[in-house]
Amino acid sequence: MDRNIKRKINVIHLVEGLTIGGLEKVLTSIALNLDKKKYNVSVWCLREGGFFADKLLKEGIDVKILHISTSRNPLSIYKLYKLLKNCKFDIIHTHAYSAGTIGRMSAFLAGVPVIISHNHSVYDYYNTYYHFVEWFLSLITDRIICISDIVNRFANETQRINTKKLITIHNGIDSEHAVSEKRTSGLRKELGIPADHSVICTIAHMEEHKGIKYLLESASLLLQSRNDVSFLIVGEGALKEELRKTCVVLKIEKNVIFAGERSDIPEILSLTDIFVLPSLREGLSLAILEAMACGKPVIATNVGGVPEVVKDGISGILVSPKDPEALHSAMNELLGDREKRKKMGHNGKRVCNESFDSETMIGKIEDLYDYLLCKKVKHWRKS
Repeated sequence: MDRNIKRKINVIHLVEGLTIGGLEKVLTSIALNLDKKKYNVSVWCLREGGFFADKLLKEGIDVKILHISTSRNPLSIYKLYKLLKNCKFDIIHTHAYSAGTIGRMSAFLAGVPVIISHNHSVYDYYNTYYHFVEWFLSLITDRIICISDIVNRFANETQRINTKKLITIHNGIDSEHAVSEKRTSGLRKELGIPADHSVICTIAHMEEHKGIKYLLESASLLLQSRNDVSFLIVGEGALKEELRKTCVVLKIEKNVIFAGERSDIPEILSLTDIFVLPSLREGLSLAILEAMACGKPVIATNVGGVPEVVKDGISGILVSPKDPEALHSAMNELLGDREKRKKMGHNGKRVCNESFDSETMIGKIEDLYDYLLCKKVKHWRKS
């Protein structure tokens, strides 16, 4: 490595896969928006590509699919070590547990100067072994980026990681795209949403921790007193068929639309009246930020980093997790008060513009890259 850093800095982002999801969207935003005059950016996927891998390739980013299925196999670590050794990166920036485990071990062995890990959630369901691995790997990590203060606190208090290794950089989103009324009207027709229906939307992987079954139970309560609401569920996941069956059991299937994975999120949010996220755990939901950036009021569970974004009674309503009655009450309150929806949406949009834009996130990440590289250079000069 050029100790004066007068050339472009070679950065690799390592992730398990790049299908549609919040983590994947954040990584894509970082890769596309880092200063191209200053950084050469590569993105490597351990297992698979997907929607965002294709997007990065179209934008000219170097993307590789490594077909490494596990981070525990010593042969996988050796394979990645050889690849990193040959490519001579200045910085490795890993995302989430699997990539963070194999990536940091391999990068340390390969002599990559700067090692950064990015924590995208509160992993409170991990057992003691996983927490020990995170602590152990922190010893060879220059900095661990936490997407919210609660993630930072969890890493310190539960995983015993030194606070000097931790830094909070909130997720940021790109400015929303303007969506015409004609496009929104066409989407309503495509999805089968009646013109006179209010739309309550959630965007999430259909996994247990997203709490979608509690949203469906609250929908059942709401639809007992009114039938002019459509619930739009965007995303895929292991629980999709089970959730469909739940709708049938609750007799709400005519008012619930499973839209699958979508790439037209600005359009989806434009036809939304209320955005709901009923998660049982969260780091810092990108879907909430996107909804707020589009001026939509948010109802969300008071978990993880959510209250760092949604201020109860100001930009949305916070409720306890696993509480369909609280969700029902909040939805009923906002559906009955258009002015409150409008005011909360306006407040949320202002908060996003001021504190959670991608430009701010990218600036902080670039500052971190520069600081850590300069620190290495000073160390080399002394030695």
